[in-house]
Amino acid sequence: MFDFVRFCPPKIDLGFENFVVLSENPKKEGYYGYIVRAENPKELREKLRRIENAIVAVDCTSETCRYAVMRKKVDIILDSERRELDYATIKLASEKEVAIEFGLSKFLKTKRMRRSLLFARLSQEARVVKKFNTPFIISSSAENIYQLRTRKQIETFFSYFGLDVKKAKFFAENIVRRYFDEKYVMDGFFVESQSP
Repeated sequence: MFDFVRFCPPKIDLGFENFVVLSENPKKEGYYGYIVRAENPKELREKLRRIENAIVAVDCTSETCRYAVMRKKVDIILDSERRELDYATIKLASEKEVAIEFGLSKFLKTKRMRRSLLFARLSQEARVVKKFNTPFIISSSAENIYQLRTRKQIETFFSYFGLDVKKAKFFAENIVRRYFDEKYVMDGFFVESQSP
């Protein structure tokens, strides 16, 4: 399983296969991807034009999420406190094979009533994701070393809300394989050996 983080983590064993570092200006080494932050569809379109062949994760307002799901370059809709996905957006993400991220860090940053509202929203989004078999990933979404958690802690937390850990692992590996595996052709097809 891969953990999708927002900073370059130290060499530490937390039970993950590896870390995927998502950043607005990533260092192009190891597993990496771009974060695109947009407030409206026009801004999103402009920023997506400049991105090369790499993992693209979008952090946007709820209104822009539906537009982001329809873009071919977008692989992941990032989790944040301001993201609220509606029923139609999650269904569309299923059709377009765009993964929805469920991150732990937003729960670590909030307190009291705000955290309770985030729990309710997570529960609701998890039910709709399960209904449409929408691709999703679970991660620490850590912005610093203090938000990192072990794989077991992340799996236990999200399985409590009904998210299937095995499916999350499968979807995360598919996204990483798409850009970093030389034998990958398309989902379900791989080059076994190359003839001379």
